[in-house]
Amino acid sequence: MEELRTSNLKTAKELSDVILEDLEMNQLPISQILMKTKRLARLLHDSDAQKWIDFEITGYPPVFDPAELGTCRKYFTSDRPVLRDDRMRKPRPIGMPQLESYIRATLPENIQKLGPQDAQKIQIVNRHHEMLNDFERLKTAVHNYVTEVNIALSVGEYAESLFEDSRVAADRFIREHCPRVGEELLAINEQLDFYNPESFSEAMIAVRKILAAVADSVVPVQESQYKDRKGRERKIGQDQYLNRIFAYLEQNAKSDAFLTMIEAEMSYIFAKADHPADNLRGLYEPLSRDDVELAIIHMYLIVAEIAKIRKVETVYLNTYASKMQ
Repeated sequence: MEELRTSNLKTAKELSDVILEDLEMNQLPISQILMKTKRLARLLHDSDAQKWIDFEITGYPPVFDPAELGTCRKYFTSDRPVLRDDRMRKPRPIGMPQLESYIRATLPENIQKLGPQDAQKIQIVNRHHEMLNDFERLKTAVHNYVTEVNIALSVGEYAESLFEDSRVAADRFIREHCPRVGEELLAINEQLDFYNPESFSEAMIAVRKILAAVADSVVPVQESQYKDRKGRERKIGQDQYLNRIFAYLEQNAKSDAFLTMIEAEMSYIFAKADHPADNLRGLYEPLSRDDVELAIIHMYLIVAEIAKIRKVETVYLNTYASKMQ
């Protein structure tokens, strides 16, 4: 399932590049470009965009509420050419392909062949230019949508690449420093294949085991307490593996705000896992798949940060040792 989603996003990114080129080069009929845009929306499961593009292809109904377009409301322009609907006896905004057909039919060279009176020629040419301006304005809305999709997918690729680097670094650190919990990574993947609270709890247990092993590998268990930068006393005993990890990161990492955010979210998620939903007090909701996935992401970021610190320490120690010899 994840591979299919990744493949769809990659296809969507490539398709958005093609559509932008088509719009900017102006070499294809707008109907073909709109069909590609509708396919892009389908790949992204964007039902609002699919509805919007359908209207842009076939025309809008005489009675239309722009709110029907949901998130694509901002791309709709009410100030557009209309035709009288004989059945409804009301004006109906026409679609972009029909508008393009009218523009092509009223090109100056085509008007000359029709042989109408000079006054009629001027009227048709003026109307042609008005329609052309409307068409370019509507085409710009489609260009804006595809551009925003393209940017979002590009940022997503970059973020995915960054996270993949963190995942690889974390996996390597676990394999080298606490290999016994390596199998817990497999257990997490297996448990997330089942959409039920029991499997989510099992996945969280696996996350805990990994973090506890990582804590043991970098911070020894101590009976004393640790005072953080905010002056809070923290226990760093056997069971306080999160405190030990964040004490280590606080002393060695630079991203205080980032680490504080991760620590707060991890503490909250673990609290949800430890305390089933309390309907009377309303403190926690049931543990969800999103909670588990967020905990896994934070786990990888935490371990990757530790791996980065340990790598610097290793380089420094090796350099220092070589100088001492």
